[in-house]
Amino acid sequence: MTSSDSRSVSVECALAAKPGYEDVHAWCRQDRDVPLPHSTGLLLVARCRCPCHRRAGAAVTR
Repeated sequence: MTSSDSRSVSVECALAAKPGYEDVHAWCRQDRDVPLPHSTGLLLVARCRCPCHRRAGAAVTR
């Protein structure tokens, strides 16, 4: 994972990349983009871009 990739994954998915923590992927709740209220195109929280998520909103349970 590069430094640019680490900014686009949740804390849970970053931890799950370490040996012994693989089950933490199921804890990730950043399954969708959350827009900043009253703004156009700005995000309060971006969805997790970890490859463990098959599509937006679906985490792989391991």
